[in-house]
Amino acid sequence: MSVGNTVDLRQVTNDDQLAREIATLWINWDTSRTDAKARWQETTSYVYATSTRDTTNEGVGGQDGAGWSHSTHLPKITQIYDNLAANYMAALMPHDDVVQFLGFSQDAVIKEQREKVEAYIKTKHRLSKFRTTLYQIINDLLLYGNCFAQVYYVNESSTISGIPELAYSGPKVRVISPYDIVFNPFATSFERSPKIVRSIKTLGEIIRDVEENPDGKYYAKGIKKWVKMRKAVASMETTDIDKYVNVGVDGFGTATSYFQSGNVEVLELYGDIFDQEKGELLKNHVITVVDRKYVIRKEPIGTWSGFPPIFHCGWRLRANNLWAMGPLDNLIGAQYLINHLENARADAFDQMLSPDRVHVGQVQMSQDGPVTNYYIDDGNGSVSNLAPDATVLNADLQISTKENQMEAYAGAPREAMGIRTAGEKTAFEVQALQNAASRLFQTRTEQFEREFLEPILNGELEIAVMNLSGIDVAKVLDDDEGVLEFMSISVDDLTVRGRLKARGASHFAKRA
Repeated sequence: MSVGNTVDLRQVTNDDQLAREIATLWINWDTSRTDAKARWQETTSYVYATSTRDTTNEGVGGQDGAGWSHSTHLPKITQIYDNLAANYMAALMPHDDVVQFLGFSQDAVIKEQREKVEAYIKTKHRLSKFRTTLYQIINDLLLYGNCFAQVYYVNESSTISGIPELAYSGPKVRVISPYDIVFNPFATSFERSPKIVRSIKTLGEIIRDVEENPDGKYYAKGIKKWVKMRKAVASMETTDIDKYVNVGVDGFGTATSYFQSGNVEVLELYGDIFDQEKGELLKNHVITVVDRKYVIRKEPIGTWSGFPPIFHCGWRLRANNLWAMGPLDNLIGAQYLINHLENARADAFDQMLSPDRVHVGQVQMSQDGPVTNYYIDDGNGSVSNLAPDATVLNADLQISTKENQMEAYAGAPREAMGIRTAGEKTAFEVQALQNAASRLFQTRTEQFEREFLEPILNGELEIAVMNLSGIDVAKVLDDDEGVLEFMSISVDDLTVRGRLKARGASHFAKRA
């Protein structure tokens, strides 16, 4: 097993053993984060809950009669989630013109050269729906505290009247779910950590990758094997499949369920790999395993840096652990409490409307419409209500206090929600308070830009230079004339010394 930035593999004299070792590594790393996945599931359940029956508020609205009779869920954590997502998008990408190219050489700082690079990336973002992808990434960051993305190049085509037409050609960003990636959390950095990315694809999707993705050509040599194996399995009895086919895939249970699903599991290991059997270090390599049995790719990573174009950002970083903590994780207990207070208050109010009664002595009752008459023959008899203490209704004040605390704990910019603090203030005092209240939010957005968004932008530029052939067209707005222009882009136009910078968060702070 790996203890740092390198994976040590044993007993890999052939590809079958190599595939098993990588599958075992996936299982071990995935198992080690069981507690983290349980927390992700709990946070997600509270964000999307419609009642306490969808959450871990045990005893609240219990179906067995235990706990409170009400099951109201006050979606405060959902409101914080939506507020953060909206404000992150507004801060990071208020419009498409947030990409800036900084040249590192004399020819790279020429205005025309900079405009071509910026226009190319902005055009590709519009065509590839980059804003939608960014929103999905932010959702992962808020729900799980970790977000992942991969940059790749595609030549997508569509058929019109039987004639294939190029629909989109260029870099694209793919969201990787935190459930579909594992790595060594104790490595020096995510960039250097060995990592395995898991994906489930149909055979049709794999064939499409072969046609449209320049890096997907290695799939071609394995398609016949997978089809042949599935045909062979289809002729076997269910018990024979589970007995003789030594494949267990996450999410499918048995081998029978996996092979009958029509899906293919792909595991891709990236990083430095040390083969103990041969004493060989495979530096910056990628190994692709299908069905946990076939090795279809084993080659160096084809990037300039040698690192895979896979990027990670965490919300609250941990000491000596690359798995970060999310902004909602610490709020689960407070959400549990306000649900508890709300349902306890509702039960108490119901008891006030329909209180329990104590009958002492011989008491006879008769109903006269909505009025109940009590007849007491014995002078010592009595009837009294058992009502809860009215102070329980003050739970509303406690709920309001807890909701305000949750807003502060999550680092949400309260002024963006229209919340105003009490008292008259000068313009300078308002500005100072807004800056102070949004400092945590601003820090998080700048961290996201610096550690995640900018590497993605530069990864897109790099992969475009490596795959662009011929001439591409980009759309740009002429600042002087105010009209749209189209400019031709070649590989030479993109091959300049410099770096793309995202300036959405800095623009947001400056405007504030």
